[in-house]
Amino acid sequence: MKKDAYYFPHFSNARHDRKLKRVIKDLGIEGYGIYFMVLEVLRDQQDFRYPITDIDLLADEFGTSESKLSVVIKNYDLFEIDEDSNFFSTKMIVYLQPYIERTEKARSMARKRWDKARELPEAMPKHMPEHSPSNARKGKESKVKESKGDELLSARDLIFEKWFKYKTEKGQTYKLIGKETLIKTWSSYSDSQLEQIIDTSISNNWAGLFPPKYNQPIQVNPQTSRSTITIPDNY
Repeated sequence: MKKDAYYFPHFSNARHDRKLKRVIKDLGIEGYGIYFMVLEVLRDQQDFRYPITDIDLLADEFGTSESKLSVVIKNYDLFEIDEDSNFFSTKMIVYLQPYIERTEKARSMARKRWDKARELPEAMPKHMPEHSPSNARKGKESKVKESKGDELLSARDLIFEKWFKYKTEKGQTYKLIGKETLIKTWSSYSDSQLEQIIDTSISNNWAGLFPPKYNQPIQVNPQTSRSTITIPDNY
């Protein structure tokens, strides 16, 4: 079964860290690889911790020896071990905090919006079960596991927020029903398509959103002084 992939920062100058330089000097590039593979494993854990007693399983997975793995974890001050014999990376947890906070905030905002929408059944898309707001999202999102639906919903809502903010700055605001209807109308478009449509409308100062075949900048023919819309051949 394919696992979900989660984000964690890998800085381009990580190899210059003195502790990692020591790892590379003692164990070669294999030690460097072991370090970042361990970080990947920790990122996959719900609490970013892994039992030290199970590092033999990681050694088999990594294709390295248990002794090398143990040295990387215990000898270079790169990881800490708690009272329950679980090891973790304080640096990784610190660097992940802004990302985790943004994700939780976006998820909370999405839940509040959907809770309000449930109070107005007529505003809910009929084809979407109430218990699964992510089912309305089509395109590339449908290829991702349902367990990450909240994150996908948050990402899509952030795209719409750009449009709502643009309209607010122009002194035009949407009511709740208007927002939900707009979201439903564009549910068949992927996130990338939707973002392109919104960006084009904003950059051209348009009052609304238009499908891609009409979503083209207006060009003026200098010979006729008439406005024409250029439509690419692939539409």
